[in-house]
Amino acid sequence: MIELRPLHQFVAVAEELHFGRAAQRLAMTQPPLTQAVQALERNLGVMLFERSRRSVALTPAGSALLEEARRLLRAAEALPAAVRAAAAGRTGQLRLAFVSSIAYGPLPLWLRAFREGHPDVQLRLREATLDVQLAAFAGDEIDAGFVLHAPGAVPAGYGALSVLIEPMWLALPEATQPLRAGSCVGPTSPTHRWSSFHVR
Repeated sequence: MIELRPLHQFVAVAEELHFGRAAQRLAMTQPPLTQAVQALERNLGVMLFERSRRSVALTPAGSALLEEARRLLRAAEALPAAVRAAAAGRTGQLRLAFVSSIAYGPLPLWLRAFREGHPDVQLRLREATLDVQLAAFAGDEIDAGFVLHAPGAVPAGYGALSVLIEPMWLALPEATQPLRAGSCVGPTSPTHRWSSFHVR
Protein backbone atom coordinates (compact mmCIF):
# COMPACT_ATOMS: atom_id res chain seq x y z
CA MET A 1 0.00 0.00 0.00
CA ILE A 2 1.27 3.45 -0.90
CA GLU A 3 1.02 6.13 1.77
CA LEU A 4 0.19 9.75 1.05
CA ARG A 5 3.50 11.19 2.25
CA PRO A 6 5.69 9.67 -0.51
CA LEU A 7 3.08 10.72 -3.07
CA HIS A 8 3.25 14.26 -1.75
CA GLN A 9 7.05 14.16 -2.02
CA PHE A 10 6.87 12.71 -5.52
CA VAL A 11 4.51 15.48 -6.68
CA ALA A 12 6.89 18.14 -5.36
CA VAL A 13 9.80 16.66 -7.33
CA ALA A 14 7.64 16.15 -10.43
CA GLU A 15 6.50 19.76 -10.39
CA GLU A 16 9.89 21.25 -9.63
CA LEU A 17 11.90 18.77 -11.73
CA HIS A 18 14.72 19.48 -9.31
CA PHE A 19 15.40 17.54 -6.11
CA GLY A 20 17.03 20.50 -4.35
CA ARG A 21 14.12 22.89 -4.98
CA ALA A 22 11.61 20.18 -4.11
CA ALA A 23 13.39 19.49 -0.83
CA GLN A 24 13.36 23.21 -0.06
CA ARG A 25 9.66 23.37 -0.84
CA LEU A 26 9.01 20.44 1.51
CA ALA A 27 11.23 21.93 4.24
CA MET A 28 13.52 18.90 4.28
CA THR A 29 17.02 18.04 3.16
CA GLN A 30 17.70 16.53 -0.24
CA PRO A 31 19.14 13.08 0.72
CA PRO A 32 15.97 11.86 2.56
CA LEU A 33 13.84 13.12 -0.35
CA THR A 34 15.98 11.24 -2.88
CA GLN A 35 15.71 8.10 -0.75
CA ALA A 36 11.94 8.47 -0.47
CA VAL A 37 11.53 8.74 -4.26
CA GLN A 38 13.79 5.73 -4.78
CA ALA A 39 11.74 3.74 -2.26
CA LEU A 40 8.56 4.71 -4.11
CA GLU A 41 10.08 3.53 -7.39
CA ARG A 42 11.04 0.20 -5.82
CA ASN A 43 7.55 -0.17 -4.37
CA LEU A 44 5.94 0.45 -7.77
CA GLY A 45 8.56 -1.46 -9.74
CA VAL A 46 9.06 1.36 -12.27
CA MET A 47 11.35 4.34 -12.86
CA LEU A 48 9.52 7.59 -12.27
CA PHE A 49 12.30 9.99 -13.24
CA GLU A 50 15.10 10.11 -15.77
CA ARG A 51 18.04 11.64 -13.96
CA SER A 52 21.21 13.18 -15.27
CA ARG A 53 23.74 15.55 -13.75
CA ARG A 54 21.98 18.53 -15.29
CA SER A 55 18.32 17.62 -15.42
CA VAL A 56 15.45 15.58 -14.03
CA ALA A 57 12.57 14.52 -16.28
CA LEU A 58 9.45 12.42 -15.78
CA THR A 59 9.26 9.03 -17.42
CA PRO A 60 5.93 7.98 -19.00
CA ALA A 61 5.18 6.08 -15.79
CA GLY A 62 6.01 9.18 -13.76
CA SER A 63 3.66 11.33 -15.87
CA ALA A 64 0.85 8.83 -15.37
CA LEU A 65 1.46 8.73 -11.62
CA LEU A 66 1.55 12.52 -11.35
CA GLU A 67 -2.08 12.94 -12.42
CA GLU A 68 -3.29 10.14 -10.16
CA ALA A 69 -1.22 11.39 -7.22
CA ARG A 70 -2.62 14.89 -7.55
CA ARG A 71 -6.16 13.48 -7.64
CA LEU A 72 -5.57 11.34 -4.56
CA LEU A 73 -4.00 14.19 -2.61
CA ARG A 74 -6.90 16.51 -3.47
CA ALA A 75 -9.37 13.85 -2.37
CA ALA A 76 -7.49 13.28 0.88
CA GLU A 77 -7.45 17.01 1.57
CA ALA A 78 -11.20 17.29 0.97
CA LEU A 79 -12.07 14.17 2.97
CA PRO A 80 -12.42 15.69 6.48
CA ALA A 81 -14.81 18.40 5.27
CA ALA A 82 -16.82 15.85 3.28
CA VAL A 83 -17.15 13.55 6.30
CA ARG A 84 -18.24 16.44 8.54
CA ALA A 85 -20.81 17.54 5.96
CA ALA A 86 -22.21 14.01 5.73
CA ALA A 87 -22.40 13.74 9.52
CA ALA A 88 -24.32 17.03 9.62
CA GLY A 89 -26.77 15.81 6.96
CA ARG A 90 -25.62 18.30 4.32
CA THR A 91 -24.54 15.60 1.86
CA GLY A 92 -25.42 11.99 1.09
CA GLN A 93 -28.81 10.63 0.14
CA LEU A 94 -32.32 10.44 1.57
CA ARG A 95 -34.48 7.47 0.58
CA LEU A 96 -38.04 8.71 0.87
CA ALA A 97 -41.26 6.78 0.29
CA PHE A 98 -44.74 8.25 -0.11
CA VAL A 99 -48.30 7.16 -0.79
CA SER A 100 -49.54 8.26 -4.20
CA SER A 101 -52.24 10.66 -3.01
CA ILE A 102 -49.80 13.04 -1.32
CA ALA A 103 -48.04 13.58 -4.65
CA TYR A 104 -51.11 15.57 -5.72
CA GLY A 105 -50.89 17.73 -2.61
CA PRO A 106 -48.04 19.50 -0.82
CA LEU A 107 -45.28 16.95 -1.50
CA PRO A 108 -43.86 18.62 -4.64
CA LEU A 109 -43.51 21.92 -2.75
CA TRP A 110 -41.84 20.19 0.20
CA LEU A 111 -39.39 18.41 -2.09
CA ARG A 112 -38.55 21.63 -3.93
CA ALA A 113 -37.86 23.41 -0.63
CA PHE A 114 -35.73 20.51 0.59
CA ARG A 115 -33.64 20.50 -2.59
CA GLU A 116 -33.10 24.24 -2.34
CA GLY A 117 -31.99 23.94 1.28
CA HIS A 118 -29.91 20.77 0.81
CA PRO A 119 -28.53 20.84 -2.75
CA ASP A 120 -25.88 18.21 -2.02
CA VAL A 121 -28.34 15.61 -0.69
CA GLN A 122 -29.60 13.16 -3.31
CA LEU A 123 -33.30 12.35 -2.99
CA ARG A 124 -34.39 8.83 -3.92
CA LEU A 125 -38.18 8.75 -4.13
CA ARG A 126 -40.39 5.67 -4.04
CA GLU A 127 -44.16 5.44 -4.22
CA ALA A 128 -45.43 2.84 -1.74
CA THR A 129 -48.43 2.07 0.43
CA LEU A 130 -48.07 1.84 4.20
CA ASP A 131 -47.60 -1.95 4.27
CA VAL A 132 -44.94 -1.76 1.56
CA GLN A 133 -43.20 1.05 3.42
CA LEU A 134 -43.09 -0.97 6.64
CA ALA A 135 -41.48 -3.86 4.75
CA ALA A 136 -39.00 -1.43 3.17
CA PHE A 137 -38.10 -0.06 6.60
CA ALA A 138 -37.47 -3.61 7.81
CA GLY A 139 -35.21 -4.25 4.80
CA ASP A 140 -33.30 -0.96 5.27
CA GLU A 141 -34.51 0.23 1.86
CA ILE A 142 -35.92 3.61 2.91
CA ASP A 143 -35.10 6.24 5.54
CA ALA A 144 -38.50 7.91 5.92
CA GLY A 145 -41.96 7.81 4.42
CA PHE A 146 -45.11 9.88 4.07
CA VAL A 147 -48.32 8.01 4.88
CA LEU A 148 -51.99 8.73 5.50
CA HIS A 149 -53.48 7.37 8.72
CA ALA A 150 -56.09 8.00 11.38
CA PRO A 151 -55.01 10.12 14.39
CA GLY A 152 -53.07 7.99 16.87
CA ALA A 153 -52.66 5.00 14.53
CA VAL A 154 -48.86 4.79 14.46
CA PRO A 155 -47.32 1.32 14.04
CA ALA A 156 -45.38 0.05 17.05
CA GLY A 157 -41.65 0.76 16.92
CA TYR A 158 -41.98 3.81 14.66
CA GLY A 159 -41.91 7.51 15.33
CA ALA A 160 -44.26 9.84 13.48
CA LEU A 161 -44.31 13.56 12.79
CA SER A 162 -47.68 14.99 11.85
CA VAL A 163 -47.19 17.32 8.89
CA LEU A 164 -50.75 17.99 7.73
CA ILE A 165 -54.31 17.37 8.93
CA GLU A 166 -57.16 17.50 6.42
CA PRO A 167 -60.95 17.16 6.89
CA MET A 168 -62.82 14.26 5.35
CA TRP A 169 -66.11 14.75 3.52
CA LEU A 170 -69.05 12.40 3.04
CA ALA A 171 -70.59 12.59 -0.42
CA LEU A 172 -74.24 11.54 -0.81
CA PRO A 173 -76.66 11.58 -3.77
CA GLU A 174 -78.67 14.79 -3.97
CA ALA A 175 -81.94 12.98 -3.28
CA THR A 176 -80.58 11.37 -0.10
CA GLN A 177 -80.57 13.69 2.93
CA PRO A 178 -80.32 11.59 6.09
CA LEU A 179 -78.21 14.17 7.91
CA ARG A 180 -79.15 17.63 9.11
CA ALA A 181 -76.87 20.52 8.25
CA GLY A 182 -74.03 20.77 10.76
CA SER A 183 -74.28 17.16 11.96
CA CYS A 184 -71.47 14.66 11.56
CA VAL A 185 -70.93 10.93 11.21
CA GLY A 186 -69.37 9.37 14.30
CA PRO A 187 -68.46 10.83 17.68
CA THR A 188 -66.17 13.56 16.29
CA SER A 189 -65.63 15.37 13.02
CA PRO A 190 -63.61 12.93 10.90
CA THR A 191 -60.16 13.88 9.69
CA HIS A 192 -57.19 12.17 8.17
CA ARG A 193 -53.61 12.92 9.05
CA TRP A 194 -50.48 13.10 6.88
CA SER A 195 -47.44 11.94 8.79
CA SER A 196 -43.79 11.30 8.11
CA PHE A 197 -42.76 7.91 9.54
CA HIS A 198 -39.26 6.92 10.63
CA VAL A 199 -37.72 4.10 12.64
CA ARG A 200 -37.12 5.03 16.25
